[in-house]
Amino acid sequence: MMSISTYTEYPLAELLGWPLLHFVWQGALIASVCAILLALTRNARPQLRYVLACTAMLACFLWPALGIVQQWQDPQTINLDTAIQLASKASISLDLVWVRQSLLAAQIEAWLPLVVSLWSMGVLLMLMRLALGLMWVYRLGQHGNDIAVLTQQWQARTNQLAYQFSIRRQVQVKFQQDLLSPVTYGCIKPVVVLPASLLTGMTPDMIEALLAHELAHIKRWDYVVNLMQNLVLSLLFYHPAVWWISTRIDAERELIADDMAAAMLGQTRPLARALQVLDKWQIAAMPQAAMAANGGDLLSRIKRLVRPDSQPWHWKMAAPVLGIAAALLLVLQTQVNAAPEPSVPAAATTPEPATHINAYVKTSSEHVLVMDEQSGKVLLEKNADTIVPIASISKLMTAMVTLDAKLDKDEAITISKEDVAGWHTNQVKLQPGTVLSRQTLLELALIPSSNAAAKALARTYPGGKPAFVAALQSKTASLGLQATHLEEAAGISPNNRSNARDIARLVKAAASYPELRNLASRSEGSYTVAGQTYDYQSTNSLTASKDWDISLSKTGYSKIAGRCLTMRTTIAGKPVIMVLLNAKNSDVRTDDVMHIRTALEAAKPG
Repeated sequence: MMSISTYTEYPLAELLGWPLLHFVWQGALIASVCAILLALTRNARPQLRYVLACTAMLACFLWPALGIVQQWQDPQTINLDTAIQLASKASISLDLVWVRQSLLAAQIEAWLPLVVSLWSMGVLLMLMRLALGLMWVYRLGQHGNDIAVLTQQWQARTNQLAYQFSIRRQVQVKFQQDLLSPVTYGCIKPVVVLPASLLTGMTPDMIEALLAHELAHIKRWDYVVNLMQNLVLSLLFYHPAVWWISTRIDAERELIADDMAAAMLGQTRPLARALQVLDKWQIAAMPQAAMAANGGDLLSRIKRLVRPDSQPWHWKMAAPVLGIAAALLLVLQTQVNAAPEPSVPAAATTPEPATHINAYVKTSSEHVLVMDEQSGKVLLEKNADTIVPIASISKLMTAMVTLDAKLDKDEAITISKEDVAGWHTNQVKLQPGTVLSRQTLLELALIPSSNAAAKALARTYPGGKPAFVAALQSKTASLGLQATHLEEAAGISPNNRSNARDIARLVKAAASYPELRNLASRSEGSYTVAGQTYDYQSTNSLTASKDWDISLSKTGYSKIAGRCLTMRTTIAGKPVIMVLLNAKNSDVRTDDVMHIRTALEAAKPG
């Protein structure tokens, strides 16, 4: 079976954006675990802590990389029209699969192009910073030959120390007037650049200790690790955890070089005194492209060399546990990039290879259900069983209860202050004292979705609002809408709740009323008050489109419910009921409807 995704606007943004965003919690989790392990091994050899920190840095690189690979291996995204053309040319059917995506995921996805653009600019700046550092170090080595005689003397001593370290590569030593701390760079042909000021500020044994420290870095190929470390830092610069892990790698690396230098020289005090001089000079941090003797915490390194003590446990070392808990909580609660999930149609699960194409359908509406009215078969669904506020879709039930009571449609009803209290639509503004027929109120409640009209219908129901609410609940029970609860006529209350599956049944029941089909399919109308005529339009703009055959429609909106729409229409020659709940605005809701229709037409057996 071929799998083709049908919708995306920014494939590169999704490919990179989601892994980068997921790394926010992944990086926090890696750093927290690393911090706990480093705390537990605080009195072990620095080599172990160095390996742990480097492993954490490697994990920081691999986890997002694997995320990108996973994104790449997901169904490749092409336009729906292209998928339809491919299906028609190959004479195979097109099956529909929903991509589960929360409203939060849809909102985040809209920002992914900007996120990836900002990240790209940040990576570019970090790489430029790294390149400038490499150029600075290279030029430093090229011009670092200010004291030729001393260079020859210390080159000989460097060769001796390199032999003791079993370094087979040729290590070149140079001096530079403007340098304040020894710097080492290069892999195959390493170079140690010594500041000329050390010759007057330090004794030969101190300089020799610093030189041994730099040779320890060369022995361990630390320059290569440092370069890779900075590349990862450039790619993941936005996460503080990566900077913290990088700092710990630098610190442990310097401790290892200190130990190797002290072991080679057979004493620790010359190196400790040399570090003390560097500390007094308050050396600024060297560019990260180079290895420098002033890395790490100089005071702690001096103390460790002179008087090594075991590090006591401190309660702050348990703080990373909170980071682990927060990262796990975040991933459990968000799950913003869930995988595609097959829809109900059995055709999508048939074991016939190469006879179907899966068209992955993505909507911005949070809850969706599309049902074949004749067979009752659910064609598409997404979070259809989640119970949510339904706003003015409640008015469909209000209309059915009103029609069931067989009340006089020509009865004149006077709008009261209670009816107009609260929020009402902009296009229909009824005033207290306005007299309209029950038929007109029914039209205003269904087409322009007037809250005042719906409340007036409930107030004038035989027995008043209590009897009307009881009738609502009785009707709900008779239709078997177990997930539906209605407590008022207009849908203003957030307690008017249901799910997409129940609403589809509600629409099917409403479609059995000829009068409701007539009213709820109209695109416009008018009413007369005191001899003046007022026009209104349907809240569903699709009812005015010649491209649609809509036989019943109702929208809903409130801050808590979002934009809702349900309608009965004909697609591919069959009556279909659509329910869309909790879209962020009317435009995306309409886009969802258009997209669903196109997908259903494409899935029609040909």
